[in-house]
Amino acid sequence: MGAFVGRGRERALLAERVRAARQGAGGVVLVGGEPGVGKTRLAEEAAKAAAALGMCCAQGRAVDDDGCPPLYAVNQILRAIGAEGGIDPAGDERDERLRRNENLVEIMARAGAERGGLFVVLDDVQWADPGSLRLLVHLARNVGREAVCVVATYRDTEPVPALRDALAALARESAVDRIRLEGLAADEVAAQLDAVAGFAVPEAVAAAVHRRTRGNPFFVGELGAQLARREMTDAGALPAGIRDAVRARLARLTPGTRAVVAVAAVVGAGETALLATVAQVSSAAVIAAVDEARAAGILDAGQFTHDLIREAAAAEVPTAERLAMHAAAAEALRGSGDVPRVAHHLLESLPLGDAAAAAEWARRAGDLAAGQLAWEEAADWYGRALAAEPGARRAEILIARAQAQKRGYDIEGARASLLAAAAIARERGDGAAIARAVLVMEGVSDFLWDPTGRALAEEALAALPDDDSGLRARLLAGSVVMEMWRVPPDADARSRAALGMAERAGDRHAVVEALRARQFACAGPAGAEERLALGTRLLGMRRGDDDAAMWGRLWRFDAYAQLGDLTAVARESSALTAMAERMRSPLARWHAIRTRATLAAARGRFAEAIELGEAAIALSRRSGHDGSTLPSFGYLLAVRAMVGDFTDRPEETILRHIDESATVGLRGMLAKWMFAAGRLDEAEEWYRGLPGVTELPDFVRLPAASGLIEMAAAFGDTAMVERMYGELLPHAARFVCGGAGVIIIEGPVRLPLGIGAAALGRLDEAEEHLRAAIDLAERAGMPPAAATARYHLARTVKNPELSEKYALQAAAQAAELGMRPLQTAAHALAGGPLTKREREIAAHVAQGKTSRSIAQELHLSERTVETHVQHILTKLGLANRTQLATWHARSRTPDT
Repeated sequence: MGAFVGRGRERALLAERVRAARQGAGGVVLVGGEPGVGKTRLAEEAAKAAAALGMCCAQGRAVDDDGCPPLYAVNQILRAIGAEGGIDPAGDERDERLRRNENLVEIMARAGAERGGLFVVLDDVQWADPGSLRLLVHLARNVGREAVCVVATYRDTEPVPALRDALAALARESAVDRIRLEGLAADEVAAQLDAVAGFAVPEAVAAAVHRRTRGNPFFVGELGAQLARREMTDAGALPAGIRDAVRARLARLTPGTRAVVAVAAVVGAGETALLATVAQVSSAAVIAAVDEARAAGILDAGQFTHDLIREAAAAEVPTAERLAMHAAAAEALRGSGDVPRVAHHLLESLPLGDAAAAAEWARRAGDLAAGQLAWEEAADWYGRALAAEPGARRAEILIARAQAQKRGYDIEGARASLLAAAAIARERGDGAAIARAVLVMEGVSDFLWDPTGRALAEEALAALPDDDSGLRARLLAGSVVMEMWRVPPDADARSRAALGMAERAGDRHAVVEALRARQFACAGPAGAEERLALGTRLLGMRRGDDDAAMWGRLWRFDAYAQLGDLTAVARESSALTAMAERMRSPLARWHAIRTRATLAAARGRFAEAIELGEAAIALSRRSGHDGSTLPSFGYLLAVRAMVGDFTDRPEETILRHIDESATVGLRGMLAKWMFAAGRLDEAEEWYRGLPGVTELPDFVRLPAASGLIEMAAAFGDTAMVERMYGELLPHAARFVCGGAGVIIIEGPVRLPLGIGAAALGRLDEAEEHLRAAIDLAERAGMPPAAATARYHLARTVKNPELSEKYALQAAAQAAELGMRPLQTAAHALAGGPLTKREREIAAHVAQGKTSRSIAQELHLSERTVETHVQHILTKLGLANRTQLATWHARSRTPDT
């Protein structure tokens, strides 16, 4: 039977009536509701409670059977309590009926008095004969001083005249309480599903079941059993029990009403004129049918009371008849202007309907959704149009779907649609269609698509005339952008050529894409000012074009970040956030989130930075777009290294993409993360496998050179330090970040220059760089960079007192920001917070010695050494001996 859930208020009322009956204050409780809502189960649970109190319990059930004798349910009760022979239904004179009713009250009262109370259930009284209903009314008038509680259940969706009269009479009696059961609440449905299925049903599934059933326990139980058998599919096939129950309810309707209900189930309820047209009856007949269906609990306020009733009713309609209904509904709605509904009915009329018309209307519905920025809905409509399209316009529909998928941030889906469209266009020899396909991905940096996109662009260019045109200019620009992960020597010339052609053609869209190509061509640190100007120009061209405005803002964000103007960075990020809300584009939202995350990390707001980073990576993963997932991953890697979160194993993610050029920056970040985590051997192995910056695209060369100089200094690679110092020195006024798609701003370039100069032994030069780095970071409002520069300055200055001063300042600032690794290293450099003995033991631990060997060497007990080690780890905020060894290595000054 399953667990009984919910109904707390109703159970409390019945429990109160049971207690009152045991004390001689009997009564009647009427429990009404639709079929399956749990009336009988509620009564049975109350009977169990009454039996547990020692009361005598009896149940009688009326049945829907023409051959059922009068007083059938009443005599079931009498036999259950031992009243042999029951009550003779013969004779219908008033005096005879009164005598019979009095006799029933006497029998029940005596049973209640002799057996500690009587609890009676009269079930399904909507089917009871008039005599039984009169007996129920008589009981209600006479059990008020008896130890008798009667619970009568009935379906209020089947108000037969005799029941209606009885309910009216009972409404006047003080000993009568009424309960109307509604559907279970969402949490109660979830509890019932868990109990029936035997496992914790996912929240989304429970919510769907609640929506479809409106909490009807019978329907919930049937679907729960289906879940237990692992039979519930995405389509949510109806269990046989539900279909049988609904079929029985429909069978009680008149034939005319059944016909209208069938049409309503197929084409939708609520519109009298549409139902009348499709059912081929008058509006008056529809109104009468709706009234009957409402009284039967099938319709309510013009809609089906349950989705399951609608689904079951629709399933009863033969296929050919159902298809014809959809076709008739589409025809009736053509002049309404409701494009999605017409499209839906035309599609549902297939395969008997007009496939070309269905495809055309579905495409129109997709266009309408796209115009409303409902990208997922648009992609769905285009997909349905594609399924119906006979063949002539498949490439066009695929391109439209890819555009919607891109805007909805389903990059994986967009790639598949574009490849299919290009294949069709190639078969037709349609170079323009290939061009339209490849240009859908404008504005998306996707290294999985770019090689294919470049090849398609070249194919389209070869098929198009050599004359100037906006389409040709866009392809030329796109071929530059799609080489962003390579180092094309002619990118500058090609991007200028594309821009010139776009301007000659007078094609605004082509100009936008040519500006994008220029932005990539000057993505190195020397091009920051030009990129800022390009973004400003793009903003000036917007004319209501949010896409162009978004890219203009992003280019300005990147340029300002590299120029170290965080006030302007914050302004651009705020504008992007507002724009993303207006555009309703997940891709725009990802860009807005990652710019806010970048700013939060630069400001040292690390809790916010991590929260935003996790939101960005979750959004990008749903899109199937590694071009945003991997940068988001790299961002979190960098931030977690700063705060000392080393719980994950990030190398597993990077190894899955090791052959992709986009992971070069991630590999450098991983080496730094491993070094910070104390995994020195692994960090050096990753470092030794990194490519040189000359092999990298311009837009990542600045952060790559900065990372390499830090790693090279740590591992004593003087030659690499020298090369990277020369790479960075011309850009000493810049801040370390990429030139396109900034995810992290590490601070002034002066900081890695200072680290490099110190590693090369040029300490005066290093001090100059680091003091400048502190000043620049503080003026920019970047406390993490300022604290890091102070730490390195403390390691560089020759004066011990100044070194301790700067180290303590760095430690204090790092502690305030939550930068645990920096705090630990700075404390170590300052000679604190460890005692002399603790520093001595830390040095031994760093050499890999065991507690026993340290104890023997220092003439201490092993337990004392272990206690010291734990104190050291606690003071330094470290997790293990490996991290302590790293701390000790960092705590040494350059001279030691």
